[in-house]
Amino acid sequence: MPDADDLLTGLDPEQREVALALRGPVSVIAGAGTGKTRAITHRMAYGVATGIYKPTEVLAVTFTTKAANEMRVRLRDLGADGVQARTFHSAALRQARYFWPQVYGGEFPRDHPVQVPARGRGDAPSQQARRHAAAA
Repeated sequence: MPDADDLLTGLDPEQREVALALRGPVSVIAGAGTGKTRAITHRMAYGVATGIYKPTEVLAVTFTTKAANEMRVRLRDLGADGVQARTFHSAALRQARYFWPQVYGGEFPRDHPVQVPARGRGDAPSQQARRHAAAA
């Protein structure tokens, strides 16, 4: 794990402000390519390095698998091993599987494949769904 202050080296003033805000929620609103992910991953790594965050109690949540993978790589490179990065769906599924036995008892239901009818040429999904429902 790098020294906590070394993690702040190379951040611009706005990114540094995000990385240093270790208590409470922080909203980072900026355009594409401005370093939002860099600021957020440095915040998590800095919090772990200072001992304020326990890595096993930190979860980075994002929209895409690609973004979650990128965050995992960045966090590992910053020495924040143990911090999880997941998509919203993956995080929710993991929590549902964990808490299911405590709340409902028994095992979490297995995945059940859902068959979705193929769309005809030029059909909007809603048109195809209505025809499928009417035929049933």
